[in-house]
Amino acid sequence: MKYTYLDLIEEVLRKEKREMSLSEIWEKSQQLGFDKKLDSIGKTPVNTMNACIRKHISTAARVRFKQTSKKPALYYLND
Repeated sequence: MKYTYLDLIEEVLRKEKREMSLSEIWEKSQQLGFDKKLDSIGKTPVNTMNACIRKHISTAARVRFKQTSKKPALYYLND
């Protein structure tokens, strides 16, 4: 199965066990090497993550994440 930005976000949040912004998630994923699992990384990975997570939250049957704060935008697992 292809490793996606949503998988990366979930893996970081499970490891950190705290609310995080997408910038924090991206930085932590680089420290842990999770970014290497992605097939490709564009010039603005945080923007790509933002688009992916917002689409997921609004359309998925089983939503994996919840936005816990708007400013700054923080996310956590929806377990």
